[in-house]
Order: sequence, then structure tokens, then C-alpha cells
Amino acid sequence: MLAADPISTDSAKLLLLLVVAGVFVLLARRSSHPAARVSPEEPDAGLKKLLPAQEPAPQGWGPSAEEVARSFPADPLLGKIQIIKFFFKKLDAIPGPTDPDVFADELNVELYDPDTGYRWWQSWFVATPKGLAQILKDKNWKYLHAPETLVLPRYDLEEIRRAVVSRIAAEGEHFKGKEQVEEELL
Repeated sequence: MLAADPISTDSAKLLLLLVVAGVFVLLARRSSHPAARVSPEEPDAGLKKLLPAQEPAPQGWGPSAEEVARSFPADPLLGKIQIIKFFFKKLDAIPGPTDPDVFADELNVELYDPDTGYRWWQSWFVATPKGLAQILKDKNWKYLHAPETLVLPRYDLEEIRRAVVSRIAAEGEHFKGKEQVEEELL
């Protein structure tokens, strides 16, 4: 019988290990070469061929909830109460939906009273008539129940802000005894 020489077996294993390590080093160098890198801002030619020509690249995230709130004018109806955050659950408030006539989403608003340091959240279901109809159709529902609901003819962030301010003033403990804005209820 032939017996394997332990020295040559160890040498062969070492040689194989060095060859494998060399291949990994070459692959690592090649993948780190500037021509092999793809910048997220500038896709390579192969990727450009796969992307549809007519669609613009996504522009990133919309303004934050705090930025949206800061963009609102001070409203005398709120007095010292401040809107700190203003955001929808599924959609960026700015720019809003692609079709302003078809909209339905949950709105979350963080409020702050600088006199007391008290912060609290309020939320509303905000929708357009066509947005409500679309939900019923998509979900195959016979009806929709949503407390704290605001329905507007179309998505208009300023009108939504005004409706929210009106509801805060009408329902808030901070405004009891003050003159209220008259609203029409169903």
C-alpha cells in the first residue's frame, strides 16, 4: 500500500490555501477599482438601459413632520398652542397625492403648550369623497366608520391645516370659554 507523505500533504494544503487567498485578494482589488464602483447618483450604462426613460428618478423623502409644521403660519385661533409635528401615515404632506381629488389617510398632529410645557397628539382621518369611494371599492367594504374624520373636496394642505386648527379650537380644553369658530355639523 502506498502511504501519503505527511509533509507533502501539509504542503499541498498550504499551497491550496495560498491560491484561494490570492484569488480573494484579486477579486477584492478588482471590485474596489474605481471603474467597478457604481455611484447611486450616476448609475452605470447597463443600469441606465434598464431604467424607464420617461420616469424621473425619485427625489428622496419629502419634508419632515417638523418642517411641515414650521411651514404653517401662526394661527390666532390656537393662541399660544403650537403645532410641532404634522404628518400623514402613508403619504408625504408635501407634495401630497398625485391626484388631489382621490385622497384618504390618517393625519397625526403633535401639539405643544409653551405655558405648561404639555405636549399631546391628536389624529384625524382625512379624505376626499373620491378617496372614500376608492377605499370602499379597494377593500370591498359596504361601509366605512372613522371617528375624528375630516372630509374635504380635494387635497389642499392649507385647507386641511385650517380644518385641523378649527377642530383643535372647538374640542380643546384650552379653548373652553373662548369664542368658538362656528362650524356646520351633519
